[in-house]
Amino acid sequence: MEKIARIMEIFWLVLAAITAAWAVYVLAMQGWTNGRQWLLFPAVCFAMWGYRRYMRSRMATWAGNDRTREGEDRNGR
Repeated sequence: MEKIARIMEIFWLVLAAITAAWAVYVLAMQGWTNGRQWLLFPAVCFAMWGYRRYMRSRMATWAGNDRTREGEDRNGR
């Protein structure tokens, strides 16, 4: 599960970089008034990347807590 979470995190970061490059291109070609809505796409992708990163760290914490509890159960505590 950790591997899938890491892959999804990288996916959103790559997609954010691609959409940011595209947004800059559209802004350069069409100007600010016609191209500013394209900045929404990289913003959403960066937000999803941050969310996935946060959730991956929480999942790692939860897994660590589960391992600790299992060890305590085995030792009779």
